[in-house]
Amino acid sequence: MKVILLENVANLGGMGDTVSVKDGYARNFLIPRNLALPATVRNLKAQQHNLREIEKKRAVETEKARGLAEKLSSLNLLFTRKAGESGRLFGSVTNMDIADAILEKGLDIDRKDISLPEPIKNLGEFDVTIKLHQDVAPVIRITVLPEEGSIPENAMEEVKEEAAPVEEETTEK
Repeated sequence: MKVILLENVANLGGMGDTVSVKDGYARNFLIPRNLALPATVRNLKAQQHNLREIEKKRAVETEKARGLAEKLSSLNLLFTRKAGESGRLFGSVTNMDIADAILEKGLDIDRKDISLPEPIKNLGEFDVTIKLHQDVAPVIRITVLPEEGSIPENAMEEVKEEAAPVEEETTEK
């Protein structure tokens, strides 16, 4: 079934796009939530008429996301957690923790927009991407320190070794 998207839908398309989806997905999810309209002749004509408004709305959203991205890219978040001798955390730093820390800085980010493949479970510095818009995804720096305040030397060496790319030696025969 072809539908016209009324809002941005992750992994499907942007506002105003005409996409083809399975019938059940359109009837049971997109249309009841007012995320899409069926792509009938009448709706296509109305969509062409509203295309200018949609483009203006896209431009406003993109500008808003870029402004927020500038503020976010200058952020450096610091977390203190209990850690063992090897630099492994007893807990973890999740996208919810990161969203709460950003909220404390005065910026509101949905935790689902934080791209963290798995929770951070080691001491060190990490780069985390935040998906604000299709075209805007700033990277922020996360630093995880032990509660005692100083990083054990052997723990930081292990963290650096894990983060360093492994280079294979080539021998000529």
